[in-house]
Amino acid sequence: MPLLACGAAFVDASGAIAAADAGFVSRLGLRADDPAGSFRARVASTPELRALLAGDGPRVARIPAAGGGAIDVERFPSGAGTLLVLGAARAGEWLEHAMRSLGLGGAASGVSHDIKNPLNAMSLQIALLGEKLAAAPEASAAAAAHLAAIRDQIARVNEVLRRLLDVAEPGAPLGYTDLGALLADVAALFGHEGRRRRLTLSIETRPGVARTSADPARAGRLLLGLFARALAEAPDGSRIAARAEARGRTAVVAIEHAPGDPDPDLGYYSEATGAAARALGGELTQERREGRVSLSLALPGVERE
Repeated sequence: MPLLACGAAFVDASGAIAAADAGFVSRLGLRADDPAGSFRARVASTPELRALLAGDGPRVARIPAAGGGAIDVERFPSGAGTLLVLGAARAGEWLEHAMRSLGLGGAASGVSHDIKNPLNAMSLQIALLGEKLAAAPEASAAAAAHLAAIRDQIARVNEVLRRLLDVAEPGAPLGYTDLGALLADVAALFGHEGRRRRLTLSIETRPGVARTSADPARAGRLLLGLFARALAEAPDGSRIAARAEARGRTAVVAIEHAPGDPDPDLGYYSEATGAAARALGGELTQERREGRVSLSLALPGVERE
């Protein structure tokens, strides 16, 4: 059965609905007072559905959904009839993105470990070299600027790795996730892309203000996806403003940007991220007004001590 099922019905051997849930009725646009009769009419007008019930062709058919778009119908035959299960048309793609997201955390952890060990070894060698140069004042003075530059670059790489690991696999050792710190790390990771496209990234955060009790890994993936979408949709040379704050008993991240040409490949984000926010006990809202796109992610908050 599809993991992202959104409706089901059992059809008897004659092709009549024996039972159907509300999701099946609404997604196929059937009449609530006569689902059996309207289903027969829908089958008659939809060749793919008619072939699916007849057992012709593949066990999954993609048909138009009520209200626009498409929906997949999967057939599970039995001796008494057929179980029809509805699933999102892009469910497989969503699951692929989910698997990639899960894999990212493990990969980031491994990359961080493999890079930080050589960096630590380099830092140690630089310290030893500095001690040896101290015995030769002239050489030490000549090399001081170079050694300082190398130390700065090692520290910079360490900080990038820390941000990557904290975003990919954030922890919550104190029992909560600091959305402000997470937002700052996410924005920093996209710094190069922002500079390349001449985007101004305006980030307003204060440590410890926006605390959430939501699962840290899922909150991190959700925030990463939302910021990536804002970055993809904002026109070159425009401004993205993001802030983390507490609103009553919720921790909120708000992102605003100018509307650009929407990427059709990111169309699934609205439904997928909205469902993810609700699964965490929160809510995702989006609106367009006065030439701006506003995203607001509200998650269960943790009161400050």
